[in-house]
Amino acid sequence: MVSCGKVLATGFNLHGQLEPRLANDPGNLHHFTQIQTIDHVDSVKDRVIKCALWSATVINTGILFLHCGISGTHPDHVHLDGLIDLDGRPKRGAFFGDVSGVRGFLDDEAGDLYLLQDDGKKDASFLRHCFQANDFLPRIGKKISRIAVAGNMQVCITTSCKNPAICVFSNLQSLLQGSDPVETYSSHNGVKSLVASSTTFTILGQQQPLLETFGDARYPALLGRTPSIQSPASLPMVVSALDGIDIAKIAAGSWLNAAVSREKDLYVWGHVMKQPIGDSHSCFDKILNSTGEDVHLVDIPDGQDVQDVAIGDEHLVVLTKSGELWGYGSNEFGQLGLGHNVKSTQGQWVKMYVADAGEKIQEISAGPLSTFIVLRSHAQGELRHSDASSGYSSGLAE
Repeated sequence: MVSCGKVLATGFNLHGQLEPRLANDPGNLHHFTQIQTIDHVDSVKDRVIKCALWSATVINTGILFLHCGISGTHPDHVHLDGLIDLDGRPKRGAFFGDVSGVRGFLDDEAGDLYLLQDDGKKDASFLRHCFQANDFLPRIGKKISRIAVAGNMQVCITTSCKNPAICVFSNLQSLLQGSDPVETYSSHNGVKSLVASSTTFTILGQQQPLLETFGDARYPALLGRTPSIQSPASLPMVVSALDGIDIAKIAAGSWLNAAVSREKDLYVWGHVMKQPIGDSHSCFDKILNSTGEDVHLVDIPDGQDVQDVAIGDEHLVVLTKSGELWGYGSNEFGQLGLGHNVKSTQGQWVKMYVADAGEKIQEISAGPLSTFIVLRSHAQGELRHSDASSGYSSGLAE
């Protein structure tokens, strides 16, 4: 029995970041469409969707990293050279970037940064960035363990040690030039996860599952707590509403953050935009104004337990413990896979996709205006409907 996998995607595809051959209509996929096959999905020891940005996506096939979308000025599938371990497998680590595309890669084990070098050829390469002896990181004798880029271009890194430093730089160039960070904090709890929204950062502790937030005081709702003299916005401080709750996973979009507990509950907090984009004026209003609290416990239809969560600019996707995929928010660009004419879920949860018999949703991810699912199946030979859309009806009128 062969363990096979396939990647399906839906949403904004103007730059070919989902599927270069389908960058039309006019640049959007309105239903889940297969974009990649993974012959031995069990061999992928890391996440399959490594990076989903505004104009670029990176997929881990287990053999190589496949880049889709804009790389400099070159839109296409490109293999990302320079990121292969001695055993011939892709390195474990995290890609990072901004609206212009992928900018670099952090090697989790070595703590090295690799920067994308693109000359418009078929294969783009990554070269290891070498800091100078007098640069900030060499001076303090630390390597990078985590990196996140916020929508306001601020960059947060954490260092690899027992009591890591948390450092914030004004932008990526400042970090690469070896400048001192604008803020530096010490963590006595370790760092398991680090994510960024438009203006804030969220950290999940390693030794204890404490959740801390910090960032721009002008958007306190993105912190999930009320800033004060004792708990300023600029300092990593515990989100008191989640204190004592064992958090398993955190996620962030532009204006919404989320956490999933080990009890399979979903919590969200965020900022309601006064002038949202497109037809999504009511996307997160209802879910964020339901309790009047800093953090909101969200009920999924039928009280289902939540296994995973992913967030885009104006849409929210959850995978339930039973394997169902539910969506909430905007479908303006097809990001929920609900067809051409459904512009939003109108303040309700909608079932997005139903896997075929013998298949299981193994992973979900979201770009700003897109959603990805990784399906796993055990079958001999070719996967079925190799390049077909899901054909699933949401129940909302088109």
